[in-house]
Amino acid sequence: MTDVTDTAPAANPRLAQRQERIQRAIRLQPVEQVPTAYMGIAFAPRYMGMSMAQFCRSPQDRIDVTLAAMDRLGSDLLDGINSLPAGSITAGLSSLWLSRVAVPGRELPDDSLWQVQEAEIMTVEDYDTIIDQGWPAFVRQYMPRVIDPAELAANRDWCITHVAGVVQRFRDRGYVPISFGGAAVPFEALCGARSMQRFFVDLYRIPDKVQAAMDVMQPHMIGMGLASAQLSGIQAVWVGGWRTASALISPKLWDRFVFPYLLELVNALAAQGIVSVLHFDQDWTRDLPRLLELPARMCLLNLDGMTDIRKAKAVLGEHMALMGDVPSTLLAAGTPEQVRTYVRDLIRDVGPTGLILCPGCDAPINARPQNMEAFVQASRDFGAS
Repeated sequence: MTDVTDTAPAANPRLAQRQERIQRAIRLQPVEQVPTAYMGIAFAPRYMGMSMAQFCRSPQDRIDVTLAAMDRLGSDLLDGINSLPAGSITAGLSSLWLSRVAVPGRELPDDSLWQVQEAEIMTVEDYDTIIDQGWPAFVRQYMPRVIDPAELAANRDWCITHVAGVVQRFRDRGYVPISFGGAAVPFEALCGARSMQRFFVDLYRIPDKVQAAMDVMQPHMIGMGLASAQLSGIQAVWVGGWRTASALISPKLWDRFVFPYLLELVNALAAQGIVSVLHFDQDWTRDLPRLLELPARMCLLNLDGMTDIRKAKAVLGEHMALMGDVPSTLLAAGTPEQVRTYVRDLIRDVGPTGLILCPGCDAPINARPQNMEAFVQASRDFGAS
């Protein structure tokens, strides 16, 4: 298995220790301390007093304020960051969801949260475009419907120029970047472009056409994951799943339109030594046994509090490490003592081997600072072996 952090310099002893700790967790090997990862995209600017408009407007400010928030929470306590903040919020989400994104300072008030504006933008006829002309040709035609092409191109150029430097900045501060970039199965992109309601109807009314389009898309979805790892030098890629969750889809549809594509994607990444950080939102409990078909110790299952993480541990055992899963609701509405208790019990029941502590999905914009601070401190208080 390739080390997800093997491109970092060995000159920083603290970074090297954290690299080893995270790598051992992914390999399900014993650790002296359960590693802790930061994840709080919108929490960072709110915590540090930066407007959301500024955060969304400037990629450089996104990086600066994220590092500042991590330092404030505990530079001696946090081992790394789940996914690097690099590039434009708008371009990133539009590319992932194939949807318009409203951002503060432009369509929304300065200190509000960005919003994915899901709508039926892709038509039924567009399936034929994908099948007949290919995915790149469709994307060229489609993306101007949801984002200014100049903004998309500027973000691409920024990432090509700056991502390596962003990786190095986090490493220089002693933080391990666990993953970068993103990939997802075709289902997710089509669901965002068609809208969830219309797409689910398509699965019943025109299933063969949907599958034909997915088959054309799949090599490009894999290519996105491989390109992310190549650009960043990090041998781990964020692999998203939200509308593909078991709780939302019947087993028959899931077996046809979700899992074969997920299996192929993860296997293709693993063949290149790339770990898949399975960012699985919603409830995946029903199909946890199917994850045993994914390559052993080449995935990190990142849950959001809705999947039964204790069942995940029981089912996946020594096959796959877990990341999570302090729920966003607890971080926003709980107390510091409740957060500490949750972390303590999570380490007891799921760790210490094969566990990376992290907010479930993402620490929300309204997470209470004292709760985030309690989470980070509890990880050290209870995480030592």
